[in-house]
Amino acid sequence: MNQPDPWRYHRILKRVSVVSILVFFLTSAFVFLAGIDTGSLVVRVLGYGWMLLVVVMLTVTHEVRCPQCGHRFYANGSWFKQMTKRCLHCEQEKYADLDARLKPEV
Repeated sequence: MNQPDPWRYHRILKRVSVVSILVFFLTSAFVFLAGIDTGSLVVRVLGYGWMLLVVVMLTVTHEVRCPQCGHRFYANGSWFKQMTKRCLHCEQEKYADLDARLKPEV
């Protein structure tokens, strides 16, 4: 039976982060290459928008749950490690098969 991907939310967050960083750098390059005044309202709004996006993404990432144990994947108490490749609670590897621990080795 086909089960839903337990790592779907992690992949969506990763894609949103990569796309937003790409858009930020392309917009910055356009602003500087086009000679737009960096003190203008448009540039300030883009800067504040970027800061808001970073805060929202950090908050959302903090709340992501591990599909294996159900605890926060990137946070353990006051410790927050956004770049970890393993759950800070159960040591489950990111994007690994959840049934791998249950299958006997042959």
